[in-house]
Amino acid sequence: MLQQLLWTEVFLKGSLGIILAVAPGRAAAILGLPSVGNAFWPRLTGALLIGITAALLLQGSLPITKMITPAGLIVINLSSATMLISMLVLGKAATTRRGNALLWVATAGLTLLSLVEISFI
Repeated sequence: MLQQLLWTEVFLKGSLGIILAVAPGRAAAILGLPSVGNAFWPRLTGALLIGITAALLLQGSLPITKMITPAGLIVINLSSATMLISMLVLGKAATTRRGNALLWVATAGLTLLSLVEISFI
């Protein structure tokens, strides 16, 4: 089950990272998020997500124990969910209802994923 969680993290973080790195403005428009004036920060976020994905892939394929663990992923997921919640509550997250709904679903998903990962610690 832990291996399946790692693959879920790889898929979700990797695909979002690639989308943000390649087409941040288009992704924002499609998802109903605020427009991107300067693509630097979304692309940097995409690169960070790709880096986390690469670390997860290494952890899953190499017998190295000093990589990202479920505990590290819990911290990453909960800090992301906390930031999303604060931006949603302050009304600075998305410009459309579709965008707000997507971010609430993402927040719930990150929190749920963290709770499942907590059960493996």
